[in-house]
Amino acid sequence: MEFEEIDGPCLVFLVADDDGRERFYEIREDIRRNKSTGVFTYRDEEGRLWSISLAENGRYYSKSTIEIPIEVDRIECGTRIYNERDRSEDDD
Repeated sequence: MEFEEIDGPCLVFLVADDDGRERFYEIREDIRRNKSTGVFTYRDEEGRLWSISLAENGRYYSKSTIEIPIEVDRIECGTRIYNERDRSEDDD
């Protein structure tokens, strides 16, 4: 099976703003991960389809068709952590 169905909830941590505060949101609905590409798909509470995928710049973004992309730091589903950013990027 190319897709992994994930029992939620999962926490999607966003890249911190200049204020340094960590922000996250919870996903619960229809969470799937493509094993070969690492792309996550899920539905929000309004039923809109979202994806978290790797961009050409090597960073992960959460987006839907009607929203602007949001940079993602990591996704935590229970004890598993996915798509974690390389912390050495923050040292630049």
